[in-house]
Amino acid sequence: MRFATMVMLAGIGFGGCTLAQAAGQAAATGSGGWTEAQSLRELPAGIQALLGVGLGADGIADRGEDFNTSDVRADNMPTRRFALAVVHGDTAMVAVEQGGRAYAVNAVEFRQAGVVWDAVRCAPLNELPRRGTELVDAFTGRHAGHSGSCQGYGVHSLQPAPAVLSTTPVAVRPRPGA
Repeated sequence: MRFATMVMLAGIGFGGCTLAQAAGQAAATGSGGWTEAQSLRELPAGIQALLGVGLGADGIADRGEDFNTSDVRADNMPTRRFALAVVHGDTAMVAVEQGGRAYAVNAVEFRQAGVVWDAVRCAPLNELPRRGTELVDAFTGRHAGHSGSCQGYGVHSLQPAPAVLSTTPVAVRPRPGA
C-alpha cells in the first residue's frame, strides 16, 4: 500500500512538472501551438534548403557559429546566421542576421503546400528576437511583413531554372518497325 501511494505521488509530481514545463514553453512562444527552434537542425529539411544550409559562403551559419559580418568574402564563411525560429504545423517563421555594411536582422515566414515549403512573407526586425513571441509579432499588426519575393532576404529558390530551347533543328529517327 505504501509503495502504491509513493508511485502515485511520484506520478502526480512528474505530471505536474511536465505540465509546468509545457506551460513555460507555451508562454515563451505565445501559446497557440508555436514551438521554438534554437538551431537550423530543428527546422524541416525544406526550410533548411531554402535558407542555404551547407552552401558555404552562399549559405547560412547556425546560431552561435561564426559568420562573415563584413562585405569582404573570406574563408568560404556565410554572411548570414540563423537567430531563432518558431514552427507551427505548416507555418514557420525564421529570424536571420545578415552581415555586411548594412547589418540587418530579417524575419521570413515559410508555408508548406503539400511537401514543398516556400517563403511567403518577409519583414525587417529592429533587433535580434530573444523569444518566439517577438518573432511572431514581426508578422502581426502594423509590423506585418510584405508578401512576394524574399530574394533580397537571402532565401534561395528551389524552382528549377527554365529550360533553354534550342533553335537548331533536331533530327528524330523513327522507331524501327514503325
